Amino acid sequence: MSSWSNQIVRVFIAFVLSAVAPAIGMPIESAAQNSSSATLTFRQAMLAAEDSRAADPVSLATLLTGIESPNEEIQQIAVRALGRLERFNMSDRIARLLEADQPAVRREAVNALGQSLQRGGDLSDYVSMLLARLENERDPEVRGVIAETLGRLPYLDSQTLQRVELILGSFTSSVEPAIRLGAVGGLEAIARLRGDQTPLAAQTIAQLRAALTTSGSDERALRTRRLALAALNASGSGDVGTISAALDDSDAQTRRLATLALLDADDLPERQLLIEKALTDRSAMVRFDALVAYGEHGRLRGCNSLVDAVEDQSSHVSLRALDLLGEGCPTGPSPTSFVASIAGGLNRDGDWHRPVHALVALSKLNQNRAAGLLPRFVEHPVWQVRMYGARAATQLGPASGVMLAELADDPNANVRGVALRGLVALEGHAADDVLLQALVSDDYGLLRTVANLLEGSPDRRTPTILLSTLARLTASARDTSRDARVAILQRLKELGSRRNAGVLRPYLEDPDPRVAATAAEALSEWTGQTVLARTSRLRTGKPPSLEAVIGLIGAHVRMVNGAEFQLTLFPEEAPATVERFSQLARKGYYDTLTFHRVVPNFVIQGGSPGANEFMGDGPYMRDELGLRPHVRGAVGISTRGRDTGDAQIFINLVDNPRLDHNFTVFAQVTAGMNAVDAILEGDAIDRIEIIER
Repeated sequence: MSSWSNQIVRVFIAFVLSAVAPAIGMPIESAAQNSSSATLTFRQAMLAAEDSRAADPVSLATLLTGIESPNEEIQQIAVRALGRLERFNMSDRIARLLEADQPAVRREAVNALGQSLQRGGDLSDYVSMLLARLENERDPEVRGVIAETLGRLPYLDSQTLQRVELILGSFTSSVEPAIRLGAVGGLEAIARLRGDQTPLAAQTIAQLRAALTTSGSDERALRTRRLALAALNASGSGDVGTISAALDDSDAQTRRLATLALLDADDLPERQLLIEKALTDRSAMVRFDALVAYGEHGRLRGCNSLVDAVEDQSSHVSLRALDLLGEGCPTGPSPTSFVASIAGGLNRDGDWHRPVHALVALSKLNQNRAAGLLPRFVEHPVWQVRMYGARAATQLGPASGVMLAELADDPNANVRGVALRGLVALEGHAADDVLLQALVSDDYGLLRTVANLLEGSPDRRTPTILLSTLARLTASARDTSRDARVAILQRLKELGSRRNAGVLRPYLEDPDPRVAATAAEALSEWTGQTVLARTSRLRTGKPPSLEAVIGLIGAHVRMVNGAEFQLTLFPEEAPATVERFSQLARKGYYDTLTFHRVVPNFVIQGGSPGANEFMGDGPYMRDELGLRPHVRGAVGISTRGRDTGDAQIFINLVDNPRLDHNFTVFAQVTAGMNAVDAILEGDAIDRIEIIER
């Protein structure tokens, strides 16, 4: 860049800082003292602009100034932030940095361009640009990112998609590991996102099978094999040779994916032998999915394998085996007595996981025996046990009506939600009075459930009570009430009428754009006229202080049961998320909260005061999407739509490429992953200690 250009940039930065610095509480005078201070100040301004999603001209100008900076660090941050806006009209600006001097900037630019192209628009010029860069780019790391990005674009033109697939396939045999990984990752995205509409070509399938032979135990080689097999699975292209070879792979995740292939592979005579092989695998993640395959294809052989698996050293495998036993056994002896003995082993102080899964299984096998055991579950002091009791009671039909009615008044909202669903299944709209009484709750998950269950309610009180509940939730001014409020508005759209229009119109200006849009839909339905929401974006909070965030490097997580694991934090890539997580941890927010959602071979999720998906700390935090993939051990923030993080965290138990570019990755488990693998539903956090430099 010329000295004249540099001077222009410096002048523009000074102009932007004069507008932005006061708003972020940083004096301009101090920023001018030295270059490092100026850089930090400008980075802070860019963070504020990103956090507001560049909602005003000054904020957008800040980011556009950043991408013109001669400072590599500032360029990276600016182009990453522009990509996170997901605005198609920013694509040209981002694309200019594909020619940046530094490879790190070009990598960020490619990823940012991929994000900006997700919201629609004509892709043709950008696809051609990326394909040209794939051929001509000199840095293999950048070429890998280009290949992966090409695979995840929202193609509308099948010819263009096929062209991209053909080119990516040619790079799957590259001698450069980064390029090979990117090409295979791009094909996995194509197969996953478009497989049913545009199946992979035979040549591509052959190339992916060849990629499965990639040697080595380094992370890139392992991920290449996993992604190649995931792509084949998504395209339904498993064959006995490929599956059998993958079941002998040294990598547990690859063997697991081979086991999943057994679920969908057609005309595979060797399927049963391969399933039985996987059932004895040394890795619990493989044995877990082998049980899934056995439940689908091996059950005709009886339940001996499932009974054996109940004694597996992995609790997740054991619990899955109990779940599958509830489906019965077409041949051989009935598992009823075996399952009943485990359910009957429930006590008030011991582990409850196996008994509750056994009870739900028993309720499907023998209703009378399950009913005899049920009282001990619905009277248990642990609320999760009562919740599973409600699930079992739902299976039992009219005989369980009294118990479901009792559980519908349980002190725990999660128990009440399950019981109410059971009551509605049993009684239909006769349960509406109980549902309306439940609307006094402050639990957003329960309120959402109740609103959904009131579908078709004939009770004339329903619209009035729903409106009152909506007003109460809105007055609390908590971002995380969104799901409950949207569910209520959707029910009002069905059950309300034009006479409610005056009460609903103020919601067109609700701070939450989704709430406002749902109110507009209801009013349009009632009035027969098009009504538009007046809110288009989420409100923003105060951005974090970079000076405070950059020194945050890790976290030590201690569970109540004594297990421990270590996190490495990524403050440079996800500063707002790291700050929020760290602040909450230091305040003790996570102390005693549980991992309420445990999905083996997917994720564990926790950090909800209500131990459900819908209760979390507000206000919402912004997504900070980037290049980091959702690999095993990656820690992300749970959301229910863009920019709706509420402090609930999740940890990936396996590589989950379908989460890439959709959820923030702000940390990585770097020690104690075995402890994470062992976490069960309801396991509680004792303390999270934040580690600084």
